[in-house]
Amino acid sequence: MSVIANIDCGYLATVQAMADERWIDPIKNIDLIAHAEAARAVIENQQVNLVELTEKNKKKIVSLEWLTACDLSVDSCSDDCEITGSDATPECKDYEIVCMGEVPFRVFDRVYRERTVDQQASIAHNMAVAMKLLDEAAAQYVLTALVANAGTNAFTGAPGTVAAAVTTIPAASWNDSIWGYFAQVGIMNQFKNPYAISGNNLFQLVYNRLAEFANADGKGNVNKMGDLRSRIYFDLFNVETIAPATTFLLHKTAAALVSKAWYPLGAANAVQLTADRMAYSLNSYNVPGLVYDVFTERGCESNDYYTAFKVQAHGVFALNPTPCAGTNTGILAFECA
Repeated sequence: MSVIANIDCGYLATVQAMADERWIDPIKNIDLIAHAEAARAVIENQQVNLVELTEKNKKKIVSLEWLTACDLSVDSCSDDCEITGSDATPECKDYEIVCMGEVPFRVFDRVYRERTVDQQASIAHNMAVAMKLLDEAAAQYVLTALVANAGTNAFTGAPGTVAAAVTTIPAASWNDSIWGYFAQVGIMNQFKNPYAISGNNLFQLVYNRLAEFANADGKGNVNKMGDLRSRIYFDLFNVETIAPATTFLLHKTAAALVSKAWYPLGAANAVQLTADRMAYSLNSYNVPGLVYDVFTERGCESNDYYTAFKVQAHGVFALNPTPCAGTNTGILAFECA
């Protein structure tokens, strides 16, 4: 058993190494694998550079400014000596870094006097579980933002019924013909390289069609999927929690999830905040691009010393500037009715 009076970087580095070891062990990591495909989908497709968020500064609110020229039009030819017209309009949007959640835990010293499990191993396991939970919280944060920012479908043709930010598709129409519908939706909404995030919708259809691709009569149905064949992400857990029976279609660069940590990366680089408290950051094991702050301190309660940890997630969901059609956010929601 390892007993510590004060936390130091060496102790924290040992804990991190143990957490890394648990992750690569195929048996130990079963409970550590996060269901967070929605977060992965947005991060893999985003093309955003909010420098103020990613650099080492303490700002929590940043502004993004862009220009729109929505009033320009083609007019009848006029006198060559006369030129009129409108200038581009500046637009601005503020983004605030928010806390997406935190997971605290404490490990008491006394109980490990009678256990064969090392105290550091317990901390490492708790740390890995905490990060998994935050990965899933980030995915749910993304899905909540997709619901809130869904635009209006510009294509009103069958089989979809457009009502504000939701397009309803009858259950019987979620078949091989839906790919042609989604292709037309993408064109009419001017989506470039669209990708999809779905829950139960389409999962079995996609699974079966990809399995049948090797059959001579199965290639046609796979070909109907077009580019979405490799650009659809299934988050079977979080989609059904946040937006049951919903499939999202997104312009490739419409949305972004920017993760922010305030402290140095890696336990070995932990900074001393107070005499008994330190802080550092760690990268997610499950979702590249997510990073978490870790706070740790020594304390005493009920005649027993403990080591406490808090893993915290900060970030922001950002939208690319919307075009002149303000209802086109680059995000569409489709529900199975």
